[in-house]
Amino acid sequence: MTISLEAIVTGMNGGPEAIQQNFNKVKAELERMNGSVVEISKEQFTPINGFSVERNACKGLIFKFDSFAIIYFQSYIGNVTLKGWTFKEALAIPKSYLDGFTKFASFGVGRRISDDAKQYDVDFEPDKAIAAIYTRGSEWNDGGMDIKFAGILYN
Repeated sequence: MTISLEAIVTGMNGGPEAIQQNFNKVKAELERMNGSVVEISKEQFTPINGFSVERNACKGLIFKFDSFAIIYFQSYIGNVTLKGWTFKEALAIPKSYLDGFTKFASFGVGRRISDDAKQYDVDFEPDKAIAAIYTRGSEWNDGGMDIKFAGILYN
């Protein structure tokens, strides 16, 4: 938060007005930062490309502000049968949750490791509101994957 406030000194001409202007600047910045939290209900997680979703493992939160949002997303997909080095869109949410944000920067790396030590990547495509997976070098035969990411949505 960067606010440029006017210095106010004792006996200053227009001091009360300057105090009010400073107050208004601080108030406007706090209102700008005052966001809202939207929960994505588990029924809104839609598996695609033949995958299944474990509804009880679904959790989605979006912390919305004026010029950006923070998204947290987790789920578990099943019916994963893919060759190594395969990219597939796996899970969608309604695009309306994103309020028109089109870019995504992940917190950390999207690399995950399954219970049986297979590496895979998870990414989020805000233009489609889709979580995608990349199997890396491992082959999957009717397995399951934890889909989890967090990051910033912006334009």
